[in-house]
Amino acid sequence: MKKYFCFYVILSVVISCQKKESPLAFKNTIYNATTLETCKNGICPEIEINKLTAQGPDELSDSINNAIERILISNLIINPDESPEIKTLDKAIANFISSYRSYQDEFPETSAGYVFTSNSTTSYNGEELLSIIFDTYSFWGGAHGYGSTTYLNIDKQNGKSLSPENLINDLPAFLKLVEQKFRNQKEIPENESINSTGYFFENDSFILPANIGFTENEMILIYNPYEVASYAEGQIIIKIALSEVAPFIKPNL
Repeated sequence: MKKYFCFYVILSVVISCQKKESPLAFKNTIYNATTLETCKNGICPEIEINKLTAQGPDELSDSINNAIERILISNLIINPDESPEIKTLDKAIANFISSYRSYQDEFPETSAGYVFTSNSTTSYNGEELLSIIFDTYSFWGGAHGYGSTTYLNIDKQNGKSLSPENLINDLPAFLKLVEQKFRNQKEIPENESINSTGYFFENDSFILPANIGFTENEMILIYNPYEVASYAEGQIIIKIALSEVAPFIKPNL
């Protein structure tokens, strides 16, 4: 009887440990006109969302999934005044579809339709840092659509999202490094204004882009259209080897 009891205790401990050490994993969920119930009951815009969902340690996966949903909600909202009322992705999608239907009712002769596509994947998954990339395209009528890239960086030790300010050590030195890369790439002489070739950095002062992410080998910095240049310029992408930026990164790469 004692042998069976000991075996049961050991087995329970092993199972418990296995549950605690469950690794972080990801799955994808697709939202489109085929999968959305509301699209079966009326016209729908072109919508295709490939949403990444974290699975694993509850606190960490919950933090990641909440952050992913916040980004998708933000990208889906047409009218910023509606932001306080839209708390979930389902509500954001429903609102987008409702806005499209209202637009079609008001302008039945228009051939232009609303479009929203978003694809999210992990671009870097290290011991302490997780980087997720969102490639998004939206069109809500008007002259042209808008394509953008968003990065979400997560500290895997506490599940917190990392802004550039809490991602980078020695921000002034890092800013100097990136400005030099930018000038070299865009052929802007050091003795010239950063805006001398047509860019529009506020107060003629170089700033980091809103989106910084990682791959296994590089840090990627992306200025989306209109951020520091005209729409015609498109995205401005700066890539720097991880070995060069590692000393500036707070979570270990």
